[in-house]
Amino acid sequence: MQEREIKLLFKAGVFDSCQAAPVSIARGWQLKFITKQAEVMTLDLQRSRKEREFKSLDGAAAVARRIGFEWLNVQIGDMEWQEKV
Repeated sequence: MQEREIKLLFKAGVFDSCQAAPVSIARGWQLKFITKQAEVMTLDLQRSRKEREFKSLDGAAAVARRIGFEWLNVQIGDMEWQEKV
């Protein structure tokens, strides 16, 4: 989904949380949006259906904040924690 579509869904109260997960060590991070029904939605690139990847966790957190999230769940393997964005 595009960022503007995710913003609209956020304002409608569809999402339970936002999660950042590494794509791989060399490639960076991706954002996943978890709905209240436990469905997972991802952020797409503007001009294609490919998932958007962020070079840094800070970049991913900035987009989550722009959408409206106050907290970002970060998951690396079995480790998971929350960051205030």
